[in-house]
Amino acid sequence: MKLLITAPIILLMLASCGGQSVEFIVGGQGALHLVNNLKNIESCEAYRIDDSYPGESEVVFDKKIHGYGVISDPVNLDLPDRVLLSQALVDSKTYFHYSEPIDCLFRPGVAFRFSDASNELNLLICFSCNELEYFSSGEKVGGSYFRSVKIKELAKKLFPDDPSIQSLK
Repeated sequence: MKLLITAPIILLMLASCGGQSVEFIVGGQGALHLVNNLKNIESCEAYRIDDSYPGESEVVFDKKIHGYGVISDPVNLDLPDRVLLSQALVDSKTYFHYSEPIDCLFRPGVAFRFSDASNELNLLICFSCNELEYFSSGEKVGGSYFRSVKIKELAKKLFPDDPSIQSLK
């Protein structure tokens, strides 16, 4: 009888996020606390970053986020956008796992920077392969593939004059 009850629970746990918790995907408990509380943190900014293939762009960037050139000033997220982003990032249905990684080079086009008095977390998003990666203290701490339309809609809202972002499907 115990096997009949526990088997569906185990299958449900494995199906969500490829068996990984949202806490693991975002980079641990401190990172999860940040993304779960975006409406209350000191700073929540978005940047448009260069999504060219390596060596494809001849532009020299003054500012970089994890090696990717920043092509916009920071955009501060207002409260409704913070709430929307937070809801998407803490929802386990946002993330999924391929059994075989797809053949795509990670080329993020948007970066989010979340910070409070003691923590900073950067989220880089590649819309080509729907992959995101979390960074803290200069190191990658988590990542996954995502399927959230809300994230794309938010990027379009934050960068209304960017043709590349506006052409996202």
